Amino acid sequence: MKVFRRRKLSRYVLTGAILAGLSNAAPVAAQDRRGVVFGHVGAASIGHADSEQGKAPVFGGGIGFHLTPRFVADADVHRARVTNVFGREQHEFSQVTVTGSVLFRSSPDARAHFLAGGGLAVQRAHSEFTETPFGHIERVETIRLLHGRIGAEWDLSSRLMIRTEAVLWFGEGLDWVVGGRAAVGYRF
Repeated sequence: MKVFRRRKLSRYVLTGAILAGLSNAAPVAAQDRRGVVFGHVGAASIGHADSEQGKAPVFGGGIGFHLTPRFVADADVHRARVTNVFGREQHEFSQVTVTGSVLFRSSPDARAHFLAGGGLAVQRAHSEFTETPFGHIERVETIRLLHGRIGAEWDLSSRLMIRTEAVLWFGEGLDWVVGGRAAVGYRF
């Protein structure tokens, strides 16, 4: 009997708290848009040490949250694939990179914003090639990278935005990715 009363009481308390919160909430149009989800496409040059493995299209997406009006925490994932690495027909390289960044966002009240920042990334690199004396070789490795980016963001409306940026990842073993990308995002 006591368990039943506690459950019933907790339902009333929870319902009351939700109703109180909703009755005091600002209308949706007046709320700050603190998060954004986006998809991006671009091109990058992928390399190791002093050699370029090739150029590749880059596809991905991510999510960001405004820590303050000027600082954004951003997480994204992208994928790229290069064929004919170093000009060799039977050499392919693909990578998936997950990045966490903190970005400075200028002029929070304006419709156009300068972006700059960086962070850390983890890349899953997959190389596959055929070498005559050794046969088929396949290698997968996980690489930690540092990341930097600079660009601009335009607010098309209170919900929609467009972002263009130059991006750079570099890490151990002198692995690097340099490129540019454009994103379309939705604020929530």
